[in-house]
Amino acid sequence: MRHDQPKAFELRKQGKTYREIEALLDVSRSTLCDWFKNETWSKHIKKTNTEKQIKISKTHLEKLNEGRRIMLEKKYKRVEEDAKKEFEIYKNDPLFMAGLMVYAGEGDKTNRFNIKLANSEFYLHLVFIRFSEKFLKIGRDKIKVWLLLYPDHVIEDCIKVWSEKLSINRLNFNKSQVIIGKSKLRKLQYGVGNSIISNTSLKKKMMKWLELCKENFK
Repeated sequence: MRHDQPKAFELRKQGKTYREIEALLDVSRSTLCDWFKNETWSKHIKKTNTEKQIKISKTHLEKLNEGRRIMLEKKYKRVEEDAKKEFEIYKNDPLFMAGLMVYAGEGDKTNRFNIKLANSEFYLHLVFIRFSEKFLKIGRDKIKVWLLLYPDHVIEDCIKVWSEKLSINRLNFNKSQVIIGKSKLRKLQYGVGNSIISNTSLKKKMMKWLELCKENFK
């Protein structure tokens, strides 16, 4: 018997993990496994330690999530405060109000993470894009586009047209979706374009601007 084996057993009975015993006695994990593999009481200790570790990990995760929630609340509160100040500065700018009105009519209001405009008219997307460049500080390289098309559309041809009209690189186009329904004939020449900016903070800012816009015109 090794001189450190009795001490290892003593530590194990105290509830120490293999890692703790390894650090205290400089005994390899494989040696400890060999010593304790046939000890029923050691298996119970392992189960207890595992349950304890799961509980610690769960508590740690809950604390991390709570810390993240508080941090995000503070961040989004600052975003809304900034939105109020910026609204007062921008509200007399025609492009600012035009962009908000386009989004009020054609933009997504429910998704928390994405600013998304869906329309078949190129010029409405251009208003949105220029608005985004000037007031959201988002360049065209950060804007994604996808097309809603009918089965008889030629997808690559439609992407080419939208890319040229909006001056957005074709690499920024996500996979197009084809309508599966009764009608297989195109209703719109180039389908419906969807311009998307993925940014939760900017979405909150957009929604705050729309809220302030409504209040401004009551």
